[in-house]
Amino acid sequence: MDDNTPIGASVFTTLRWEDGRVAWLGQHLQRLRAHAERLGIEWPDDFGKHLASAVPIGEGNLCQIQLNRDGTVELRLRESQHSPSPLCAISHTAPRFTRKAQGTKHAAWTPYRDARTAAMNAGADIALLVHDGAVVDGDRCTPILLDVDGIAYAPSPDGGGIDSVTLDILKSAIEAAGIPFRYARLVETMLGRASELVVVGTGVGVAWIDEIDGQNIGTNTPGPLYKTCNTAFELALDDAWSTMG
Repeated sequence: MDDNTPIGASVFTTLRWEDGRVAWLGQHLQRLRAHAERLGIEWPDDFGKHLASAVPIGEGNLCQIQLNRDGTVELRLRESQHSPSPLCAISHTAPRFTRKAQGTKHAAWTPYRDARTAAMNAGADIALLVHDGAVVDGDRCTPILLDVDGIAYAPSPDGGGIDSVTLDILKSAIEAAGIPFRYARLVETMLGRASELVVVGTGVGVAWIDEIDGQNIGTNTPGPLYKTCNTAFELALDDAWSTMG
């Protein structure tokens, strides 16, 4: 995937990889298929056969499954490149595409890579993506904010962010810990008064943020939202592994 690749040329998802096994394969394939349908990419009847016979390229602990418009399947491995908590974040303009493509993991991924590069160039760990005055996503992660009212909020889906497999896995654990979960527009005032801000995703797992654009967030210590999500993620990961076949 590069600058000249049409948005609808392919669709992808990225999973944890370990010794030929992947985590949460079913959930990732469900999202991959949904995004393919939105982009008009036909799902092969023999997708499972293509997936099982694909040979991974590269090395690392993450595996990208890519379905191309011609029905071929590619696997690429890479290493997760996230620092340990706490993370430092910058705000960055969120990429915008057509309504059909917005929120899908499509081929024209350069703006997301550019956001990551901007964060690194600024000496930060991640970029939080902002549109119309609200955080709608993160580069390779999804933010969850714990407000002073004790409610956890994730970006509203209509903001254009990517629907997160990891967040879907963690929502029930957040609620079970006695923390109500909601979707909302994460505007600047909410960030300023947040008790906690965490990010979740395939590569980052669960991490907490203590700074955005030079401003302190929360109490500079890992809080109940982070502890709940991190414990739930590790427990769920233990049972999430399967082979591609």
